Amino acid sequence: MDKNIWLLKAHDDLSWTEANIREAIYYGACFTAHQAAEKALKAYLFSCGRPLRRIHDLGALLEECIQQDVSFESLRNMVLPLVDYYVQTRYPDAADFLEYTKETASQAQENANKIVSFISDRIK
Repeated sequence: MDKNIWLLKAHDDLSWTEANIREAIYYGACFTAHQAAEKALKAYLFSCGRPLRRIHDLGALLEECIQQDVSFESLRNMVLPLVDYYVQTRYPDAADFLEYTKETASQAQENANKIVSFISDRIK
């Protein structure tokens, strides 16, 4: 797998997150923030020679990254809030009690930006 393609797609998802916030599609911003983090974590794992895991569990991906480099532990508080956005934003009945606000979306965007930046620095 080409880590650079996955990292490029993570950056594309950050742009998509920004566009979703600009258009007030807050659930969409949370989903794309999750996607940016997922692709960045996978890019790092590819850079370590790890095979593709077709999962969307950010927590599991983070744990695998921590096994490679303990400094990834510093991402835990940024990754964990994004974990649920994959299912809850894709399946409307899963989000019955979750309200997506500009603040929620902005925090997701900030977390994803930090995650992608952290990983970009380690891959280059």
